[in-house]
Amino acid sequence: MGSGGGFGHRLSGMFQAIDGLKDLSDKEFMKRLIRLNRSACSLPKIVISLVALTHCMQANATEFLDVIRMTANHPAVLSAQNSAGAALFDVDVAKAPNNFQLSAGVSSTGYSGQPGYENNFISPHVKVSKVLYDHGRTDDSVKGKEAEYQMQRAQINVQRETLNQQALSLYTTAVTYVRVINVLDQEVEALQELLNRVKNIASIDPGRASEVNQVATRLSSVIASRESSNIALQQAWQQLVLLVNQPVTLTNDLPDLKKAGLLPVTLNVAQKALADNPSYVAARYQRDAATSAVQVASKWNRPTWSVQVTLDSPRTHGELEPFKAATLQVSSDMSLWDGGSGMATAKGAVQRLSSAEQNMDATLLTLKQQLGQLWVSLPLRERQIAALSRQSASALQTWKAGETQFFSGQRPLTDLISFATDYYSSLASYEEQRVQYVATQWQIVASLGKLTDLAKNVRSLPSSSLPTVKSEPGRSEMMYGSLTTASTGDATAVTRHQITGHDGLGKWP
Repeated sequence: MGSGGGFGHRLSGMFQAIDGLKDLSDKEFMKRLIRLNRSACSLPKIVISLVALTHCMQANATEFLDVIRMTANHPAVLSAQNSAGAALFDVDVAKAPNNFQLSAGVSSTGYSGQPGYENNFISPHVKVSKVLYDHGRTDDSVKGKEAEYQMQRAQINVQRETLNQQALSLYTTAVTYVRVINVLDQEVEALQELLNRVKNIASIDPGRASEVNQVATRLSSVIASRESSNIALQQAWQQLVLLVNQPVTLTNDLPDLKKAGLLPVTLNVAQKALADNPSYVAARYQRDAATSAVQVASKWNRPTWSVQVTLDSPRTHGELEPFKAATLQVSSDMSLWDGGSGMATAKGAVQRLSSAEQNMDATLLTLKQQLGQLWVSLPLRERQIAALSRQSASALQTWKAGETQFFSGQRPLTDLISFATDYYSSLASYEEQRVQYVATQWQIVASLGKLTDLAKNVRSLPSSSLPTVKSEPGRSEMMYGSLTTASTGDATAVTRHQITGHDGLGKWP
């Protein structure tokens, strides 16, 4: 017994020492742990190993910036990259008509009734040609293909931002349900305690047995609501994991971008930044490509000047003379009438240009509407959070006062249950609005098309840890198949983040 007690004392002391290592960096943590290991050589080594593993698992928690980086490998992004690569080759194709053209071949010529000409059944030849002037058709075509290439490059960022917004929505939903479930767990715990106290009263006064059913009914209702939220949480998180196609762990809230200084100062500044939104950039290059198409189509009846040198192999007195005959030809070709195809093509190109210009204006208008709506809602959510905070505090006081009055026989149980419901409902709304307030900040950055730039330029952002989500009331954690929503413990267990810079969005005018 004495030996066992000594071992337990050493083990308890060791875990107290380990608890003090939580806030250290990984490198310093391992140094301290090695020294602790040497000083506790009589303890089983598996204890040290398990502690080190636990620390590493906590350090691998996935914050939202990491989730954004994961979207870079999505098939939709890779497809857009391949499309941009193909568009780059189209630029080379458009430039080709201005280059020298070289061809070689074999021809066969026979004559009948033409004195002085000899049949030449095998006559090798070489041709070299080049366009001298085509009224700018080739140059306009190249400009159009370059614009299409830039549009395809912008589409890569459009795909990234679309995926980032989906990830933001799913992450926000998951975090919201974690916060709401935590409030419901508190309500379940409070109602369970009330139920036990009411049972004690009913055991003494059988006439109040119906009160047990009242509390039990409310408790069952809260548990059902909690399980419904739990299902929604798991669905949102599973969708997020499938979206990024990588294992992730939900441990932290969304970081507060306003506190980090990563939001535009004014709405006017934010609106100017919309010029760099990938969707608007893609629309602008689409307009440029349509403009070039109009220029090309409008020159359908302009002459083209070209030069061609041909080396033929004539046959003289039955002897083949390879590449002895040279022909220089300078020509000008002009379409006088092509059945109306050229004119119709030109008119269609003008209509497409008009459509592209309208689409560019519509895209900018939509982006401004989204940004304006989010910008206006930000201070409104701040006031709503303050009001919900006051409401929760008032509801808590009412509930506690009603609890005292109920157990002193001055209030009915229905009032007490109602007071508790009001408090936890307001608390759940408060937690939900806090998440939505921070999510609105991220939605503003998303409306600017800057989520990818933010994740690229800012390594990490500070965020508070989330509470543990239990699989059911009374259990310690919830498993999502291969996913685990793990608790980071108290405030001392929160991983410390460093902001690498406040210019992560890059281009605020």
